[in-house]
Amino acid sequence: MRTFQILFTFICSVGCTNALQAEFNATDLQGEIQKTINRVQPAVVAIRGSRSAFSGVIVSTEGHVLSAGHAVKPGSRYQVILPDGRRFRARGKGSNPKIDCALVQITEEIKDLPFVQMGESSNLVANQPCIGISFPGGQGTREQPAVRFGRIVRRARPGGMLQSTALMEPGDSGGALFDMDGRVIGIHSRIGRSMTQNFEVPIDAYRKFWNELNAERIFTGNSRLILGIEARERADESGITVEKVLEGSVAEKSGIQVDDVITIINGDKTGSLTALRAALAKAAEKRLDKFPFEVKREDEVLSLEANFTNELPPPDIELPKYEPTEFSPPKPINQLADLPNQFVDLEQRLDDACVLIRSEFGTEDDTTSVTIGGTLIANSDLVVSKNSMIGTAPTAKFDGEPVELEVLQRDTDNDLVLLRSPSKHADGVSLNPDPDVATKAGVFIIAPDAKGPGQVSIVSAKSFRSQKQMSRGFLGVVPATFRKREGAVLNEVRLDGAAKKAGLKVGDVVTQMNDTVINTDSDMRAFLTKLDPRVTIIAKILREGEEIEKAITLGAFPSSSNHAADRMNKSGRRDGFSTVILHDANLQPEKCGGPVFDLSGNFIGMNIARNSRVRSYALPITVIKEFVEDQD
Repeated sequence: MRTFQILFTFICSVGCTNALQAEFNATDLQGEIQKTINRVQPAVVAIRGSRSAFSGVIVSTEGHVLSAGHAVKPGSRYQVILPDGRRFRARGKGSNPKIDCALVQITEEIKDLPFVQMGESSNLVANQPCIGISFPGGQGTREQPAVRFGRIVRRARPGGMLQSTALMEPGDSGGALFDMDGRVIGIHSRIGRSMTQNFEVPIDAYRKFWNELNAERIFTGNSRLILGIEARERADESGITVEKVLEGSVAEKSGIQVDDVITIINGDKTGSLTALRAALAKAAEKRLDKFPFEVKREDEVLSLEANFTNELPPPDIELPKYEPTEFSPPKPINQLADLPNQFVDLEQRLDDACVLIRSEFGTEDDTTSVTIGGTLIANSDLVVSKNSMIGTAPTAKFDGEPVELEVLQRDTDNDLVLLRSPSKHADGVSLNPDPDVATKAGVFIIAPDAKGPGQVSIVSAKSFRSQKQMSRGFLGVVPATFRKREGAVLNEVRLDGAAKKAGLKVGDVVTQMNDTVINTDSDMRAFLTKLDPRVTIIAKILREGEEIEKAITLGAFPSSSNHAADRMNKSGRRDGFSTVILHDANLQPEKCGGPVFDLSGNFIGMNIARNSRVRSYALPITVIKEFVEDQD
């Protein structure tokens, strides 16, 4: 394979304005991303409650942790976990679910607590680069934060959200969005269905409500005292007639009733609604938590007391102070709006290492043709791809001509398959890893495509083992043990399952699957747990005293959520790998099997799965090398 040492420089056309610099150098940008990650990542934390898990970021030496309003409950106890493994007790402080901002306070005295600086969100610009970091709590990254790179799509309107392309998924709530100077500019809030719909609470909201965030309560952001009534002025200006008392309001708790006439508040006569508002504003300014008022009820004058103890604005709390630093004004990198095209020259050169493979799945009566990517091994006749996507009779095109491929070996643990073409090919990847090539967080990786534009992404976290959770084959039945351990009887056959498609019915008794005898429902579950989607099994069925055989091609587990993040295509086999490189490419499942490279054209691994909205997995070169050499 060719190894390319290329410096990517993209020059704006004449008259280009608002660029970060006249030239966009991808290698320099990668270096800046990694510097920013190293600077800020120690302050991004995982937060664990009794029934919750989310993220946050420390912004002061006193242990102020910014997070999302929908995740934090004031007064609740939490544990804050730092990337270095330290764990500290913390408590939920102020929270505003509507704005979605909240604060968690570390309650222990700590030396050398890492923190980052709060930036500004009002002056952000479109296409400004940004970095998102959070603890999604998923496979393998529970003890390390995940990094995503993106750009600002739209800065926040007053009271609104900041939008970026730094991807998020469920579990990222409370994570931080940083500018390239390492300042927090937003806190992860929610996502939409589109990959560009990643919404952040702007950091300016935390500055604005800093006092409220430091008080242990849910707040609305309204600094006025609200009595909680609907009223009208009397023609003789003798008071205010109450027409409605809001449930749970201060007025209701004070004993005010409909048709009461409020005449005096805190010693001031109240003959108009304007006077009522002025009296409440005066009380708020003096920070009066309780004050008397009089009402006329029929022929009786009553003295009541308004209790605003939980309604008063909190006392002033000083914002965190940072060392004075002069920052350059935010500027965009306009090329980020179309990042893959900035790497098109390299991607086209690397296309020679890719091939498309077509194969068949199913039975003679129900066959499906599937296409998946493949990685050519240089100076050999070998091709590596994704095992669960390679069925029978695999073929590929070389020099425009379709040829049959021979399956040499399959590795179900890492979902790899090794194939042989009729002749050797010079193009492809080298399996001699460069010891200087690193795949740490922030490294750009390129995934070429044999049939169209490739993908550009960054490594999100250091390599880890992916536990098998959702990648089991789906039969779609609810079994129970039949009589005296004589098989598994089907109590339910789901309409969306492989069993229904194969013709299984409620009441059928499964006695054998392939060569495995099924005596109980536990036997069936244990057998199916080992199988991937698209695997075809032969089941022996007892139906009304007659034994029949059914060929069943297992499906993929359906999504258990209607969340926007789950309404997307994922790989059928998407976890359970010995080691993976996590990156944030918008990788389509049928694009797996192809190689990935760094900016210098070094082969670093093979895409193996789209796991979730923001998680794409690649097997590192060491895993590919070991698999291929086992065949030799």
